[in-house]
Amino acid sequence: MIRRPRETQPDAITSEVGQFLAPLAIFPWGPLAMNYLGVPIVIGTAMVAVRDEDYQRACQKLKDSAFSAVVPNHRPAPELLARLPDPDRVMRKVNKQYERLDKSTTTFDYPTDHHLAGRLKLTLLPNSFANLPIQDVASDLEATIPTKNYDIYGNIFHPLEHTLVESLAKGVLSDEDDETTPTSVWGESLNTWVAMMVSYLDVNNDILDGCLDERAVKWFSVNYGRIHEEEFGPWDRRVSKRLGSGREMPVDMRGNPLAQ
Repeated sequence: MIRRPRETQPDAITSEVGQFLAPLAIFPWGPLAMNYLGVPIVIGTAMVAVRDEDYQRACQKLKDSAFSAVVPNHRPAPELLARLPDPDRVMRKVNKQYERLDKSTTTFDYPTDHHLAGRLKLTLLPNSFANLPIQDVASDLEATIPTKNYDIYGNIFHPLEHTLVESLAKGVLSDEDDETTPTSVWGESLNTWVAMMVSYLDVNNDILDGCLDERAVKWFSVNYGRIHEEEFGPWDRRVSKRLGSGREMPVDMRGNPLAQ
């Protein structure tokens, strides 16, 4: 797969959530935010962050719009679960590894008469969990002009590459700090999202040079940035026309032409 151009407007899912939660400021996050930036990713759950002080109000606004809060379901396909000798034990372990996410956020089903009902879920996150830099958003909302961290469309604030990478890196570190889930699947998901951004977007070694969080900067450098490149060399972003064919596309994952 190859990256897509960055969107110039919020997609239909984000725009509608923005309408449901207006006038609250919303911040698309996870796959929804990555999709906006051009990462080719499937969106199974729309994740949206709000300021902590708006979180309970946002939950109530969704309920007032006929969204229903649900317990997240992490169960694999029934045919896979049926092969396991002790499915209940496996599910206890799986749910444990999503515990930080499930306890810190609220997941909703769309209204039963909505065209996305049964196809998409919506997860609402307080920003203390998403770790986005939004302390100056109140003035931005009044001015409605872009800042260095976001593309702004009314009450929708789409995080740009450096903002989202910093947010995800801090999320991984918070997950690693939680001694109750030392091998969290959630933390691995965040790590994978950063890897996808490094592969498909213009996320280079200097992406967090302006970040004040030294732990986040070091984590990125060790796993994807300068320290990683010094040890393992540059990232290989070549794309095969067909897996195993040995024939490569003339462009890399970012859409840049390869040297012939």
